[in-house]
Amino acid sequence: MEELTIRKLGNTKFKDLYFQLLKGDELGNTEIVKLLAIAVLLLNHKTLEIRRLGYRIILFYGNASGQYQALYDVALNSGLHPVSAVISSYFSEDDHRSESFIRNIVGSYIDTFRDQGIVLTEQQDALRTFVQSEYRKSSVVVAPTSYGKSELIIQSVRENPGQRILILVPSKALLAQTKKRLIYADIEGLGKVVTHPEMYSVERKNRAFVLTQERLNRLLNENAGLSFDMVFIDEAHNLLQSDRRSELLAAMLCILGARNPETSFKFLTPFLCDELNVRVRFLDMIPSGFKIDEYIKSERFYIRDFRAGRGQTKLKLYDHFLNDWMEFDRRYANCFELIKGEALSKNIVYGNRKKSIESFAVELAAVLPPVDCPLIQTACADLGELFDRRYKLIGCLRKGVMYHHGSIPDTIRLYLESLFSSSKQMRFLVCNSTLLEGVNLPIERLFVFDFFKGKQKLTPSQFKNLVGRVNRFSEVFAPGAKAALRKLESSVYLLGVNGYTRDNAALETFYDKSVNVSKVVKDTVSNVLLEATKIIDGKVSVLYDDAVARLENLHPGVVKDRECRYVTTQVGKLLIANSVSEIDVFSEEEAIERKIRRGIEANGVINTVDRLMLAISKSFVDHFDNSREYSDLVRLKQEPARNFYAMILDWKLKKLSVKQTIRQTLAYWKKLVETSHSDHVFVGKWGDTKYRDSKYENWVRISQKDDGERINLAIVRLKDEDDFFDNKIFKFVEVLNGVGALDPGFYKLIKYGTADDTKIKLIRDGYSHGLADLMLERYPETVRATLGGEIEVSPRLVNMMINNEESDLLIFEAKMNLKPI
Repeated sequence: MEELTIRKLGNTKFKDLYFQLLKGDELGNTEIVKLLAIAVLLLNHKTLEIRRLGYRIILFYGNASGQYQALYDVALNSGLHPVSAVISSYFSEDDHRSESFIRNIVGSYIDTFRDQGIVLTEQQDALRTFVQSEYRKSSVVVAPTSYGKSELIIQSVRENPGQRILILVPSKALLAQTKKRLIYADIEGLGKVVTHPEMYSVERKNRAFVLTQERLNRLLNENAGLSFDMVFIDEAHNLLQSDRRSELLAAMLCILGARNPETSFKFLTPFLCDELNVRVRFLDMIPSGFKIDEYIKSERFYIRDFRAGRGQTKLKLYDHFLNDWMEFDRRYANCFELIKGEALSKNIVYGNRKKSIESFAVELAAVLPPVDCPLIQTACADLGELFDRRYKLIGCLRKGVMYHHGSIPDTIRLYLESLFSSSKQMRFLVCNSTLLEGVNLPIERLFVFDFFKGKQKLTPSQFKNLVGRVNRFSEVFAPGAKAALRKLESSVYLLGVNGYTRDNAALETFYDKSVNVSKVVKDTVSNVLLEATKIIDGKVSVLYDDAVARLENLHPGVVKDRECRYVTTQVGKLLIANSVSEIDVFSEEEAIERKIRRGIEANGVINTVDRLMLAISKSFVDHFDNSREYSDLVRLKQEPARNFYAMILDWKLKKLSVKQTIRQTLAYWKKLVETSHSDHVFVGKWGDTKYRDSKYENWVRISQKDDGERINLAIVRLKDEDDFFDNKIFKFVEVLNGVGALDPGFYKLIKYGTADDTKIKLIRDGYSHGLADLMLERYPETVRATLGGEIEVSPRLVNMMINNEESDLLIFEAKMNLKPI
């Protein structure tokens, strides 16, 4: 008998029946019987994709007809117990399944998969057992975004009280979220969660650490004897990439393994084809793997192209099983009308460029009515007080729309995520890839107007990860949740929009390459410190040699069977320790050290912002290796650029508020126009025009912008420049401080904005300047210094702030660090 394939199935009369079901056409009894009989046949096939098609038919039929008996049986036999539990609650008393014996037996079986009121799938339960059995071994867990990987971390910390556990996360926002989850988990004897290198002390028995790879690097450099028993690598797919952060992450894993050969590594990711692809060179680790392959949600992928010159295209549905299309009669004049017509209670609109995200959110808000919600009103008042009442985000919020991207301060982004979850009137979130890592929101529908992430298209795995954020299991199957089974049919809309979608973007091709079940997806591994990356002559070989040399200098002896160069100066050690990749450290370290020493001999230690920026330019930027990737830091060779960053640092030293820095930025632009006799102002990716020999639209004509537009430009530019200083410039400040070139008090002011040691300790613990000031001025009784010099904050602070009607933003921030009592 000829083997059945999906392609052959699509060439039979089955396709017409199946498409009638997808389209919502009414089916006769004969047709229903045929369709269900085919579904049973498919469910028993050996091919995974064909079995999933069978489940899709059963699910869609159940939701279309309200008859869930078939889905109940399939779910029960497939280990999809949350589905079975929901359906069993629908059975009427006269249904034969409600008879006490059968109902009790099945109900008791399902109850064995209950945990804290939530029913687990068979593989979710098996995953928890796997993690418990593998505590002492390295492992890779590949599970969709809604399978409770965060709970696995908490479980591991709780059940291993004698072990020192590290959770590595890719961003400061995810660091704050993970820290909060640990604090709110009520883990006995947890103590303070270390999130900053300076929080650690050998005398303290810290159990849990949540760090980025950069913070871990500094922690290990400052504590040669520190090691860990268990290390979680969250969003572990980032390890496969070729950027410097991924290389640093791999290097940190090597060093952790060298310091303690018994360390177990836990790689957590929503997508990875081969678990052995995370194996790191010079690290003796062969992880075991656990991959979730259960299929519960079955998506509908729609497309509608509104771009000019595309004709009167209709709304179409792409079936990713049969790789075929069908049209619908639902017509919309533009993308905003479509979004309004197809939206549910909670909707995500995905874009790429930050400028486009804000613009799209403003246009969407313009076609929506104002909403009435006290939570939103409070948020608008607080944001107006912090930034300016003309902040365009505020106008969007009043229409139930918010936007979310990297040029919004981290704490504000977390606050907005909380607002999106808690306010029923907040229906739309326009965002980019900041949503892809660790952001867990109640999303019911997804719209996409740009399928890029940065300069590259979303990979099939990244797109599936994005789609997986829609209708998370924790929301679908939460106690009291409504329409749970209908939410298993997530709808995704790929839109072509003039001004937002690239002219040459092929929407249909993107679906075919991203979600077609017949396409074989493979991992793309390019990190030179991973064993799966092939080292070939040329650029890759140069990157590999550099990465290996840096690794060996960070931890001498970790690289075996290979000759390596070693730095010979303190400056060289500090440059490598601070991940300075723009300089050939081995050839330039002595010249840099001489230059710094002469500067100190001639002028003393650095204690002004002007001297600091000049020292960074002359001592480091002048020694950049031009053969390496381009760095924006070369702009510091220009005096106006140095003056600009010196000015921003000076504002920090003067402790200006956010609102004051916005006003100062507007004044700076005004003065710039007056002195340069041109109204062109550089604003980077927020620009809309070219200037002089610029290749890109990185400039604006500031005189042509009204006050509101200038204020919004200032808000995003201040965040971008703050990030540029923290991520690109400050590592050179650390090097200068490490060799004694900075005045100690000046260094504290530059790093923390204060010289007060108590406030510095609060900032290290994760409190902002504003909240730290408030605590010390109005609630000093909640801040206590321990005998060991540590700072402890009473959880009573939160309720005291609420009673005194403090800013909702500051209360939210306090709750991120303290569990109220």
